[in-house]
Amino acid sequence: MISNRRIQVRPDKYQPPRAMTVIERQLVEHLITELQGSTSSWQNQIKQRYPHLTAYDLRLCTYLKANLSTKEIATLLNITPDSVKKAKHRLRKKIIMRPEDSWGDFLFRY
Repeated sequence: MISNRRIQVRPDKYQPPRAMTVIERQLVEHLITELQGSTSSWQNQIKQRYPHLTAYDLRLCTYLKANLSTKEIATLLNITPDSVKKAKHRLRKKIIMRPEDSWGDFLFRY
């Protein structure tokens, strides 16, 4: 039986997903255009060197190679900055990268 009850949402608990701002949309469009041409070649090199990386890991590498900040990556992936930090930490472990090594030095080798 279908109920006619309405679900009440407490305004202090519910936050609708936020739409991308104009700047964020422009950033995404720019990032996609910049990386479309060069992505496949260096991603293939990384895949050959580290075949166990997932598609998510490669996407994270792409954003890191574009020199995006943790907050910018979080916005693009629609996750929290802490989740991005954790993902970066896990990626470091997968590719056996020392904590003192920078992402820029690592990714620009490819």
